[in-house]
Amino acid sequence: MGLTQEKPKTTFHPLYFLFAFIMWLLVIGWLAVIFSLSAESADVSTLRSQDVIRKIAEIFHITVNEEIVRNCAHIFEFTVLSVFSYIAMFATNHIKTGENPPASGRLDKLKNDNEVYIGVSLWITALSAAADEYHQIFVPGRSSSLFDVFLDFSGAVVIMLIIRVVVSIYIYVKNRKSSINMIADKSHVEEV
Repeated sequence: MGLTQEKPKTTFHPLYFLFAFIMWLLVIGWLAVIFSLSAESADVSTLRSQDVIRKIAEIFHITVNEEIVRNCAHIFEFTVLSVFSYIAMFATNHIKTGENPPASGRLDKLKNDNEVYIGVSLWITALSAAADEYHQIFVPGRSSSLFDVFLDFSGAVVIMLIIRVVVSIYIYVKNRKSSINMIADKSHVEEV
């Protein structure tokens, strides 16, 4: 009689599959939006920025510098990309689950996976930002800037830090609740 090791049963989640598929399409679509905006000539880009400045002046009755609008656009574009990437990674990881996850517990798995989601999202953002700036070298009237790559990446880092803090708080609260429940269950058993 030999020792046989049972394979953990896996469960396929079709809703996570659909959600992951949609999120990866959003990531690719958002990348297309970013690259199409950076493919605009300098004149078209300037007109777009001036239109935004005009709308801000109409709504808020303030005057904004064009450089500020452009920098905010860089930060916004790549922050959205990093959030889409994070959610896509989360959904992809939850398509198939087993009964015995490799991490010691559900909360440990969430914490470790969260760090992977953040890392992959930041890599996608950094590579996309660098590729976007390289792409602008070939666009008439546009130039490439390392400062723009820094701006692109800074928005992603800030949002990922916020996500990390929120998930850490969630894990802390879950651990506290499970500890309180364990103590309550233990005292209930001792009473019997």
